[in-house]
Amino acid sequence: MPEMRRSSCRPQPSLLSRLNCKPCNRVLFFMAGVGVGVIYLRNKDQLDEQEKSEKK
Repeated sequence: MPEMRRSSCRPQPSLLSRLNCKPCNRVLFFMAGVGVGVIYLRNKDQLDEQEKSEKK
């Protein structure tokens, strides 16, 4: 069974050196993508509610 690696950043890097760390960047881009998706879905739902209220 292969060993599981948690993080290759030991000790934790400074904020500036995290920009060059691939595992740290993956987490950052994942979180940014989730945030953009949440904002998009909320705006879409709000527009749908506005259209429904304008039709009535």
